[in-house]
Amino acid sequence: MHPLVRDLYKRAVFVGKDHPNGIEFVRQAWKKAIRERTIAYQDGQDPVQAEKELRKAVGKGRYAIREMIGVIQFKKFRTMKRRYGDRGYQVDANEEAERIKNACKDFDSVPKK
Repeated sequence: MHPLVRDLYKRAVFVGKDHPNGIEFVRQAWKKAIRERTIAYQDGQDPVQAEKELRKAVGKGRYAIREMIGVIQFKKFRTMKRRYGDRGYQVDANEEAERIKNACKDFDSVPKK
């Protein structure tokens, strides 16, 4: 296996840990894609042409990894938004102060051992 392809696969697996479909899905999909492409390079092509095509394919693979990162970040964003709501950056100071006071009262009412 060419070192660039091996590095690309390692990157894909590393990024795939957080993928919504799971690491096994990512691992199988990348193995399948890499094996399909390696068959095309075994036809006895001109080595210079094969190297150009390999580098072009690796570039497309790196683009796919960046897209995977975008999907993962979007998933995390949606999870955070679902978990904490759509309050944005505008927090009412009075409401926040009241919330902190109530939390302190609850903390003070806990019996100490």
